[in-house]
Amino acid sequence: MQKNEIMNLKVLVRGMRNCNGLDSLIGKSLNSLRRLIPISTANVILEQQPNGSPAYRVFAHLAVPGPDVHAVASDHTLLAAWRKLAGKLTKQFQQRTTRQQLRLKDRGLCRKMAGQRHGGA
Repeated sequence: MQKNEIMNLKVLVRGMRNCNGLDSLIGKSLNSLRRLIPISTANVILEQQPNGSPAYRVFAHLAVPGPDVHAVASDHTLLAAWRKLAGKLTKQFQQRTTRQQLRLKDRGLCRKMAGQRHGGA
């Protein structure tokens, strides 16, 4: 999947009214994450618990290359809960990218050292 392709986004809203602004906010936020890792499918649940504290919980499950990524966040406002969740997803994506880069570096270093052993002797 190329980064400019449209991802499959599903938003489920529980305990409150859904408005188009929520879908566009979520889509925009997830599209900004796609610069780190391609996302093919995103399932997001927005939930308001009137008797709970904090009242808003947000869940996200993202289908990406390799193991899927998921996160949960809660706060007293929906926007604050979403920002927390987006921060958690960004951190997971950055950690995954860093691990991949380190693995590639290690492989290159091992190959280089193996070539020196075989070529220099």
